[in-house]
Amino acid sequence: MKAIIIAAGDSSRLWPRTNKTPKTLLPFGKGSILSTIMSSLSLSGITEFAIVLGFEADLIRNYLEENNFFGFKTTIVLNQDYQKGNGLSVMMAEELVGNEDFILSMSDHVVTQMAIKRVVNSNETKNLLLVDKKVERIFDKEDATKVHCQDNRILNINKNLSDYNGIDCGIFRLNDRFFSAMRIKMEEGKDSISAGIKELIRNNDMLAIFMENHERWIDIDTPQAYQFALKMDF
Repeated sequence: MKAIIIAAGDSSRLWPRTNKTPKTLLPFGKGSILSTIMSSLSLSGITEFAIVLGFEADLIRNYLEENNFFGFKTTIVLNQDYQKGNGLSVMMAEELVGNEDFILSMSDHVVTQMAIKRVVNSNETKNLLLVDKKVERIFDKEDATKVHCQDNRILNINKNLSDYNGIDCGIFRLNDRFFSAMRIKMEEGKDSISAGIKELIRNNDMLAIFMENHERWIDIDTPQAYQFALKMDF
């Protein structure tokens, strides 16, 4: 199975635009946030990567090339419109995944590989999202993307949900129906990943895979989240 990692954003919530270092290159574990994510995905069964770049693309490209892509088969995709919705970044990698299921990962969400592996190996035929039901343990819960589930069926997703019982962990397993959903939303002027996911939800085509108690994850979106993540055991 292939994975798309979207790393096109400008890290504006981590520091001002005057800082040119993409946050996915910050030191983490034995390497960087990006190398940690790629390693976890590989250990979960991913055999090939498409990494979508935008802001300071050359910095990330050079980092990957200098490290021989950490030995992983990797294709770089450039999104010149990275300041628009992140759904565009996924659309630009459509040809690389074809009509096969694929994993979609953010470039700032670090997740233990066993949780990802359960998403990769799921027998479900619908689109999937890794969800943490332990909302009380989430760092910076206010900024997290909330999810409302009924059993394992996802009914709604939004950062501003008031009625929610889970948190989006940033790991999806999607199929070609996601691209169809994104095209519908883009015609309506909506180009975020969440817009495409909401279209899948409308079609009863989005299920949750839940984090287990011993599994860990974090969204590294702020300086405080980065310092907290550095203390976690991945």
